Amino acid sequence: MRITYLATAALVAFAFGCNKSPEGGTPNTKASFKLSLPTAKDVKQGNTESYDASIERGSDFKKDVKLSVEGKPEKLTVKLSKDAIKAGDGDTKFTITVTPDKDAPIGKHDIKIVGTPDGGGTPTSQSFSVTVTENK
Repeated sequence: MRITYLATAALVAFAFGCNKSPEGGTPNTKASFKLSLPTAKDVKQGNTESYDASIERGSDFKKDVKLSVEGKPEKLTVKLSKDAIKAGDGDTKFTITVTPDKDAPIGKHDIKIVGTPDGGGTPTSQSFSVTVTENK
């Protein structure tokens, strides 16, 4: 019975919120970081939706992380609430705001977020999906 609960909890965690990037900074050390992005989301044509995201720092990662959007889908406006997460910031959260045009293509679109350590190190990136639906 306990194994069933653990397996179910692991499946739920995987399906709802485990969307982390490979390590950036100095991978496979405590001087690394990851992007933590939302899982797939829906947004109606012409509407605006905001999604929470963050970076997770290794205990020895002490650099600023520049944030950017790469390969933005056509007819979708994607904005980040911060251009960078500073090394001394206790708050590593940022918001991703997505606004499809009123005539944006219906369907699934991938949005790629890139985190680049300031002053050198390995950048990392991760994508999440938004599904544009018709605004009836």
